[in-house]
Amino acid sequence: MTRHLTLGTAGHVDHGKTTLIRALTGINTDRLEEEQRRGISIVLGYATLALTDDLQLSIVDVPGHERFVRTMVGGATGIDYALVCIAADDGPMPQTREHLAILELLGIRTAVIALTKVDLVDASTRARSELAIRELLATTPFAAAPIVPVSAPSGTGLEDLNAALRTAADGVIERAHTGRVRLPIDRSFVLHGIGTVVTGTLWSGTLHAGDIVTIEPGGGEARVRSLEVHGTPVETAGAGSRVAAALVGVERQDTPPGAVLWTGLPAAPSYRLDVELNVLNAASALQRGALVEVLHGTAVTQARVVLFAGESIGPGQTGYAQLRLVQPFGALRGDRIVLRRLAPPGTIAGATVLDPQPPRHAGSSASTTRLQLYAEGDPASIARAALSSGATCARDIAMRGLLDLDAAEQALAAVPGVHAFGEWYLGSATYAAIRTAVEQRLATRLREHPLDPTVLLSALLNETPWRDPLVAQLAADGVLERDGANLRLAGATSDDAANVAAAAIAALVAEPYATHRQIDFVAALPLQSDDAWAILAQLDRAGTVARLPDGLVIDRTAYDQAISIVRALCATRGQVTLAELRDATASSRKVAQALLEHMDADGVTRRTGDVRVLRRSAATTD
Repeated sequence: MTRHLTLGTAGHVDHGKTTLIRALTGINTDRLEEEQRRGISIVLGYATLALTDDLQLSIVDVPGHERFVRTMVGGATGIDYALVCIAADDGPMPQTREHLAILELLGIRTAVIALTKVDLVDASTRARSELAIRELLATTPFAAAPIVPVSAPSGTGLEDLNAALRTAADGVIERAHTGRVRLPIDRSFVLHGIGTVVTGTLWSGTLHAGDIVTIEPGGGEARVRSLEVHGTPVETAGAGSRVAAALVGVERQDTPPGAVLWTGLPAAPSYRLDVELNVLNAASALQRGALVEVLHGTAVTQARVVLFAGESIGPGQTGYAQLRLVQPFGALRGDRIVLRRLAPPGTIAGATVLDPQPPRHAGSSASTTRLQLYAEGDPASIARAALSSGATCARDIAMRGLLDLDAAEQALAAVPGVHAFGEWYLGSATYAAIRTAVEQRLATRLREHPLDPTVLLSALLNETPWRDPLVAQLAADGVLERDGANLRLAGATSDDAANVAAAAIAALVAEPYATHRQIDFVAALPLQSDDAWAILAQLDRAGTVARLPDGLVIDRTAYDQAISIVRALCATRGQVTLAELRDATASSRKVAQALLEHMDADGVTRRTGDVRVLRRSAATTD
């Protein structure tokens, strides 16, 4: 089976990256006229190299000029290992150092050093350059990286370089071809007869022609019409491939560079990231409240740094912080990002995303504990941390970018001391506390208002995605009973309501279409005002009475008879007027008006000018 890895170039401007790639692959990655005229790379370039029959490299050639560091980061994010080009006549230069720092911050740990332009220097100069390179690499993860002398024009050292790239590839772990697809978009354009096309390096998963994808930020959906890998049509593309995807259902403006193409559950974009910062040894201290540029994949925005401890993080130090972004990122836990100083521009730190969708906070002890669990990377620890802030489910954890869906389901099921209800999980102690509080509140209501022991759901429990499943679980556990938006203690019936209101109901029945005001009905009950009004609401819900507009009330049987009268009149004339209903019921204009308005609200009639007609769903008689 062929392995697919992504190799990224790095190095100072004019140190021969593009020339070397052309010598290795025969492909000129400087495709723009301006790049060829000026002799420098401006945008990302791409090539492919078959190192062996079973090892295929996608090469991302990055610009070396300091003005294009954003572009460099966009290309370097997602590579598997690096080809660092350093010219023998110059030795390490400023962008050499910055590019190496960026590679380290992005988690790249494998590199091959190409000592270019060796045909332009003598042996002593070459030796001095190699010594300077070894000194530079000594404090980096690339201390043992091979240094291969090459000359692209003459072909010197190219075979040795290919061999070094093959050897280095043996130590690189191939990206996962399973799970969510993530394709950070670096180019978006329109081709005649095809439509919108996006390109990028596939970070994870396997993308298929015909897949339905989501573009975030934005939430647009599209279908993958076709795929190409380095210009070759394919049906599937695996992680590590350089992909061009033709999309159906979105316009070019919906797929800007910086957006990410997903399959499966996308992580919802967030304006905040909780991260662990790592300030470069050569950088100045990162201050609390600093405004920085944040680079994540091909996306760039500015952010304010909120440190959790201290006023600054010094060179070579680490610390937790929240980044408050100007534009949202759709990140996953474990993603690497780069922080740059705005003025003068320069890379100052890297960060690992620990919580891609945190609440707004400034670093309490509970928040620090949660981030420490996220940093461990153990799925069970992550599930415990997610549960610390309330109920959660596997889908919620996946959409928060903490774990993939399958891993979240397994982790939640394995966490001890949790209470499961439906797809949701809650710490057993937390569930017990909620159960006790609900029981006590409903018992107090029953004791203080025995004729109306119900409490509004919204007054008892805050609205959350898991409120309804929680109520269903409490009902199943025999804690409460639910009646629409009302809750009452299990077994707390209110059958006495009709008996208490019997005299008032009898008055409605005796004169069914008289003007009965709700306030008079309530005043006739031998109860305190709030209890009396609650009884009226209870009778309305039970279908004993009907509360009409304009503060009126009517016996439900009389209301149903009024509906029958309206149906009969409409069956004869196709419509009914207020006066006709008034006459037919021997009521007042006010009562007839209230009856018709209530029928409108109940979906029985529809007003058209000064008349009512039956709605289609109510045109048949009972």
